[in-house]
Amino acid sequence: MKTLLLVTCVAVLSGCLTPKALQDGKNAREMGIAYLSEGNDAFAVTELKKAVKHNRWDHESWHGLGLAYFAGGHHDLAEEAFNKALELNPEFTQATMNLGSLYLETGRWDEAITALTAVLEDPEYREPGRARHNLAWAHFNKGEYGPSRKGYRDVLREFPQFCPSLVGLGRVDEAEGKLSDALARYQQAVECNPTDLNSIALLGMVEARLDLVGDACLHLSTVKDGDPYGELSAQADEFLNMLDCASVSKL
Repeated sequence: MKTLLLVTCVAVLSGCLTPKALQDGKNAREMGIAYLSEGNDAFAVTELKKAVKHNRWDHESWHGLGLAYFAGGHHDLAEEAFNKALELNPEFTQATMNLGSLYLETGRWDEAITALTAVLEDPEYREPGRARHNLAWAHFNKGEYGPSRKGYRDVLREFPQFCPSLVGLGRVDEAEGKLSDALARYQQAVECNPTDLNSIALLGMVEARLDLVGDACLHLSTVKDGDPYGELSAQADEFLNMLDCASVSKL
């Protein structure tokens, strides 16, 4: 036992981790991740804070704590935890990926591009399509439509049924004023995922702009019924108020 304790202390350089502390940290981390998977963010934070208290050198516990903070909307704390995980393990690509997602969530496009580009430089990362999609979204929000279009196309070339990238291409087409192309992309996106209200809303709004009133009324009403209290409903209402859908329905 003395030998084990000595090796552990040397490994962490400062402080001393006992076998009990290591096990308690692991148990708390696993419990926290379980709470997180159930959507119980507050309980997840509590357990993962315990995990890093038991073992502050465990990059996985810091990463989990970052995810729990992120899920709860505590962006500053999440960023701090992700950076701590990367400080402990600079090659922990999943933490870089989630840090990039946090930058996207908070509109920090340049930092997102830097993080997501680093993710794609890891040949062992197992979700490159998602990283490329997120990178394309960052470029789109910077008005860099060429790199954005290329990113979405690269994703679809490898994963043809990755529906969000179809939506992304539609957004690029729409931003460039290519409404007919955007219409076709949004139609593909809705076919790809018929329950995605965001795709249906985008389709309906482009149909309204193209004076396809009947189709627009149908799709925008679907969005309003499916998300009556959400942001999508407000967007759909704005267009529905401009369309005489009652007259169309009588035809």
